[in-house]
Amino acid sequence: QRIIPQRDTYLDTLAGTLFQQGVGLRLREKKGAYVVTFKRQLQGIHVRTELEDALTAVQAQALLKGDLVDVSGETVQAAMAYLQAEAIHPVLHVENRRESWHIHAGAGEVEICFDDVRYINPEQTQWAQEYELELELKAGDVALLQDMAHALSQQYNLIPSSQSKYERGVELFRLFASGDSSMVHQR
Repeated sequence: QRIIPQRDTYLDTLAGTLFQQGVGLRLREKKGAYVVTFKRQLQGIHVRTELEDALTAVQAQALLKGDLVDVSGETVQAAMAYLQAEAIHPVLHVENRRESWHIHAGAGEVEICFDDVRYINPEQTQWAQEYELELELKAGDVALLQDMAHALSQQYNLIPSSQSKYERGVELFRLFASGDSSMVHQR
């Protein structure tokens, strides 16, 4: 499988209004295309609902400037419902080199992604690098995903985590006054 670089910018208020409510707004640039994604974590389990809208380059730049009015679509509207008229800003950048495989089994389909992730603070003065194996159920029963995750963790001594990249970046850089910055490097 080929490696596909992607750059994500997470947007939130300076106080982390979206983050505090278990919500994320991400702008992704991949292969010259822009997609904005609204993610909301469901209570108690590692399942997120996602809404996505394709954006033009002009709309993407408007979003990065916090101009939600010029970026239409259900994705931005969903985020606005959580913002209460507060301004948003880029709060985290994530550069990811992703290699992915699709596994088709009788019980469903799972996408397995190996991510070489670099988290970058908003000022772009600090960074942290990690590697992640991400499993995403594309079709079928969640038991297939759970069985695969358990088998991989046992076989390769991996530590399962339900933390999203946004949650991990917030923790690493102590954004919104939380987290552990022991893995952060200065530029």
